[in-house]
Amino acid sequence: MALSGDWYLRGRLKFRHLRLLAVLADVGNQAEAARRLATTQPGVSKMLAELEAMVGARLFERTAKGVMPTPRGETLIRHARWILGDLGRLGEELAALGDTLAGEIHLGTNSSSAASLVPRSLVLLRRRAPALTVVVHEASVESLLPALEARKLDLVVARLGRVTASADYAQRALFEEPMVLAAAPDHPLAARKSALGWHELGAYSWILPPEGSPVHDALMLLLVRHRVEPRVLARSVSILNNLVLMEAAGALSVFPAAVGREYERRGLLATLPLALPPVFGPIGVITLRGLAPSPGLASLIECLQTSADELKAAAPA
Repeated sequence: MALSGDWYLRGRLKFRHLRLLAVLADVGNQAEAARRLATTQPGVSKMLAELEAMVGARLFERTAKGVMPTPRGETLIRHARWILGDLGRLGEELAALGDTLAGEIHLGTNSSSAASLVPRSLVLLRRRAPALTVVVHEASVESLLPALEARKLDLVVARLGRVTASADYAQRALFEEPMVLAAAPDHPLAARKSALGWHELGAYSWILPPEGSPVHDALMLLLVRHRVEPRVLARSVSILNNLVLMEAAGALSVFPAAVGREYERRGLLATLPLALPPVFGPIGVITLRGLAPSPGLASLIECLQTSADELKAAAPA
């Protein structure tokens, strides 16, 4: 069924309808949605019926375990989250109108970029826009992208790969950072000076990145290519957790080269003599396609590009 461009006006779509979509998607239960919206369950049913009448289709399927969105429901939920998130950002920008580079930006990142690129960029941004605050959310890229779609994040800085390749995202590659294989300083392989062979790595446990991440996909291709079956101890993106596990269990893991150099300098790990090919994907900026950046966000992206160029120039050959 095709809807006219002004269907939401004709149907009298209201802010409470958008909140209902987001809350009902989160809790999957009309009674709980009514509680969170400070209304009654019949009131929730009435609002949902109004929405379904507007679009001429069922938006949620009622099941014994609650309600599940239909494909049309998922589409409306996604746009409802966008609109609600945009309204929150609008308030922040209006409050900062006295200074075009003031307010708050929410940046999502992971350890591949948080180790060097993001801190350098924030220091540069502070010099250019001291009234602008950046809130950093660190997690796996798979966890960050839904928050970007819901407008809870303004941008994500992470490795680009299969999971980020969506028509909904605009991607900008910043620089290539290699990965290194690492172990605890007292690991049997840490004292090796000659090059390691892939066949030697199957005897040890591994800490792998989460499934679906760009680094995981590339690493698994390398392990399969070299016929290494890793004994998986854990899947983790936490640098601190990985360092502790590596020391306690003698596990191997991969780190961005900048992270490896920094923690090796501190005596917390040893990078191993095995050259990993550049198959892990570039680090880049991910934003929602079609959204013009605010002046503050544009300045942050410019600082990220400047810092990436500096890191490329300073990287060892």
